[in-house]
Amino acid sequence: MTRAMKAQCYLSANQRGLSIVELMIALLLSSILTVGLFQVFSSNSFSFRLNEASARAQESGRIASEVLGREIRGAGYFGCNVESVVNNLDQTDDEYDPDMHLYDINAAVSSDASTRPVSAIANSHHLRFTGMDNSGIEIRTMGPATSASFEITERGGLDSGNIIAISDCVGTDIFQISNIQQGGGGNPKVTVVANSGEDDPGNDFTDNGCTNCLSNDYDPGAQILRPYNRTYYVGLSNTTGEPALMLQRTNGSIVEMVEGVVDMRVRMGTSNTPNNPVNQWTEVTSLITWNDVRAVQVSLLVRAGRNNLLEGNQNLCFPAWSDCSGGGNFTTPDNRLYRVYDFTINVCNSSR
Repeated sequence: MTRAMKAQCYLSANQRGLSIVELMIALLLSSILTVGLFQVFSSNSFSFRLNEASARAQESGRIASEVLGREIRGAGYFGCNVESVVNNLDQTDDEYDPDMHLYDINAAVSSDASTRPVSAIANSHHLRFTGMDNSGIEIRTMGPATSASFEITERGGLDSGNIIAISDCVGTDIFQISNIQQGGGGNPKVTVVANSGEDDPGNDFTDNGCTNCLSNDYDPGAQILRPYNRTYYVGLSNTTGEPALMLQRTNGSIVEMVEGVVDMRVRMGTSNTPNNPVNQWTEVTSLITWNDVRAVQVSLLVRAGRNNLLEGNQNLCFPAWSDCSGGGNFTTPDNRLYRVYDFTINVCNSSR
């Protein structure tokens, strides 16, 4: 046997594998590495979930604030002469519904119990807005004084049965369209006709002194407005089953507006002296005289993320105007992320 072969046999005879100590050291090092990697992954995962929940809460709070803020600013607009608004809808008709057809200028923003949607979450406030939206349509020519008919600059989505208002600085008339006559070909004129006793609820012009006439004579250029009653409240989403900011439209239909809004509180700043600033804040639990309202303050409680996101319950100040000098007054019911958003909007359309 050669010397090289003898050396090979010697090495093979002395190669016995890893010892138990070496295996334990290797397992310890790998365990430390695994724990470190798990901690890094867990920390990054928590940060991602927290940032995502914070972004969703911020988005929901911002959108809800913008939606309600626009409604507060626009509420109470009934044309440039709010002292002469006539509702010509037939209140004696079986289809007349005050929730849909009564456009109360004295309650442009309210939270009265009588207007609270049945699906609103208990103890949360709601906001009902009344006013008129500008359609961008104007009067081109008026018919005879004894006929509630007129030509408009464009149809603009108007149809028979729609409830509209014609308005200028003389006054405002609310009524239901009975018929729209639109010429074809080279005759594009659009004529709106409103008759008494037709449709549901239909019109009743008798208080105006004739069968089919408006309360005022309107000149070309008068605007067509769309009266509305819109109610915002916190209810359960039909999609997720979670609380959300809901909208009940003028026709009674309900749509989800902003997810994650779990509570809403409202108070109004009033002053019983014209042109004076707010001298009293009142949480809305009943009807407040609209002409005394100077500002509306809203506090929203928004929730985001899944349960057990945080290690413990949060202690917040809600509504935001509460006296929380000694600490938060509201403890969250679960470990999701909660945020409070509040804003104050000056009203634009009350008579002050």
